[in-house]
Amino acid sequence: MIVAFFRLIDPLIVIAFRIHDDICDILGRYLALVKKVLLLGAFLSLFFLALPEMRRDFGSYAQNMLLGILFLGPLSKIFRMRLLLLAMSLRRELGILIGCFALVHGISYFIDSQIFTSQIEPYLNTNFFSMQPLFFFGIITLFFTTLLFITSNNLSVRFLGGKNWKRLHRLVYVLLVVMLVHIIFVKSVRNGSNIFEIFQAVFLVLSYIFLKLLSMKNFIPFLQESIVYVKKRYDQYQAEYQK
Repeated sequence: MIVAFFRLIDPLIVIAFRIHDDICDILGRYLALVKKVLLLGAFLSLFFLALPEMRRDFGSYAQNMLLGILFLGPLSKIFRMRLLLLAMSLRRELGILIGCFALVHGISYFIDSQIFTSQIEPYLNTNFFSMQPLFFFGIITLFFTTLLFITSNNLSVRFLGGKNWKRLHRLVYVLLVVMLVHIIFVKSVRNGSNIFEIFQAVFLVLSYIFLKLLSMKNFIPFLQESIVYVKKRYDQYQAEYQK
């Protein structure tokens, strides 16, 4: 049935192939430039520490981009699209961009004298675990983000060794959970309720686990059938295009 549907919308599929290939060709041609632009944008974003009114926005940017990168991994393995695989080659640069955005968000609270003296400083020495959960999980999130950020370079890979570096960067899963808990408390303070945020966090974690399992073994028949059909149709399109 799914194959019959794809055959029905074949002209749209061909258009999608063309758009996909055009984007891939442009991205592939300028990949090195894109990486440099991402790194430049990342480090320039640190100047926004001078604009504390932007800190919430940068927290949202970092959150959404982290979710995007995490979900990109299993999706690229499931669908094996050239565009997704090219995007995977930008993960380190995107990770550095996320790190800079998160630093702008987190550090701005430390340099805000009013918030620091009332919400953070009194708990740093002896009462850290009694800190307001909003700031407690925020600081933990900032710690993991900084750790991953400062080791996102070739020097760290050589110093730690490839296997140890990969083990260290699996902390991104811990970061994900802590970040989601932090967001739950943020929304609770702002809205007075966090039921929707709890549901959303659980949904995101379960969705990611589901996609990871699916990337290891495609156990959904209609999805497997769809991927096989689209792959064959794409090969046909490529053969026709090259004539």
